Formats: sequence, structure tokens, C-alpha cells
Amino acid sequence: MKIITIPPRGFGSNTYLLTRDNQTAVVIDPSQPRVAEELAKRGLIAKYVLLTHCHYDHVGGVATLQKTGARVFCSEKEKPLVGTRADLFELFGAPRDPFTVDETLSDNQTVELCGITFKTLLTAGHTAGSASYLVEEKDGGRYLFTGDTLFSDSIGRTDFPTGDMGVMRESLKRLVELEGDMPVYAGHNEETTLEQERRYNPFLADLY
Repeated sequence: MKIITIPPRGFGSNTYLLTRDNQTAVVIDPSQPRVAEELAKRGLIAKYVLLTHCHYDHVGGVATLQKTGARVFCSEKEKPLVGTRADLFELFGAPRDPFTVDETLSDNQTVELCGITFKTLLTAGHTAGSASYLVEEKDGGRYLFTGDTLFSDSIGRTDFPTGDMGVMRESLKRLVELEGDMPVYAGHNEETTLEQERRYNPFLADLY
């Protein structure tokens, strides 16, 4: 499996392209329309979009990919927030390009997309339906995509609509108690590891 990070231009989130066959891809949080161009440059076709949550800086490129045939997934608790004021488009004055959610995922649900197995972990707190995705490979490799729940040396904000610090702390505890170490791909900032965050993230000091 190959993981390609597409950093944003201007304000936006990190976008992740995951492919096993170098032809089809799962896109996590396509933050900007130009993600379609990045896929084309690499000869990849987006078959699926996985959303960690619906904030505008994570979903700005979803409609573009959906128009090319990609199916859009998010957690069952986040879907009701899509297209509402909770997505922050209006708050930040960003133009909304509407999209629909094709399928929802429940906590601990496992789904195979493009030959890659994803386990959904509901990690609310940043939003009511925020999700993280755990990829576990047959060779033992494990990779965690945390959206705006856990960052390198920080965590996501909880002062936006449906955010809740108490719930966020429960979600962070769930993540730090995952077995072993693995790379962490967050919505913002650089890649980190779970062990790095256990040791040095000040927001996790009393959770592990």
C-alpha cells in the first residue's frame, strides 16, 4: 500500500491518497478541488472518499471527486451535519460546493475499499461525528488517520458547533490506548507516531 500526502495550498487540511494497485485510490479528506489534479498527475482514479468530519477545510474537494464517480463515506453521526452551519462554510465565508454522503460507517465497522481494510473509530469531540480510520495490513503494518482529533503535539479545537472537550478527552484516551505504535496522519501539521504523542503531547499527559 502507498500513502501519498497532499498538503493544502493556503488554508486547508492534509489530504491523503491511499492506493494498493497504483490505479485506484481511497481519498481521505479531499480538502480542495485541486486534489483531482493531483490524482490525475499520478494516474490514479478516486473510487472512494473517506471523511473524518465535514468542516469546510476538509471537504472542499469532495464534490469534484463525487462528480467523477467517487463514493463518499463518513460516520453515521457526522452525516446529519453535512451541508449545515456546523460545516463552517458560512462562518468562514467559504463557497460551498454541495455533495451527498453515499454511505455511513458505524463505530468499529470494518470496510474494504480498493483492497485496503479500514476500521472506523468514532472519535467525537472536534465534531459530534468525527471519526478516525485505522488501517491494518496483513504484513503487520498499521496506520492511523486522525483528522482533527489528534495532531503532532496538539489536538483539535472543541469550540466550534457540536464540539465538546469532555468527549474529546474520551476520544483521545481511546486513541492513545490503541495497542503498540504506528504512524499517525493528522488533518493538520506533520506526520507523527502514536508513541511520540503518548510521550510528548501535553494534552495527553494525564490520559495514558
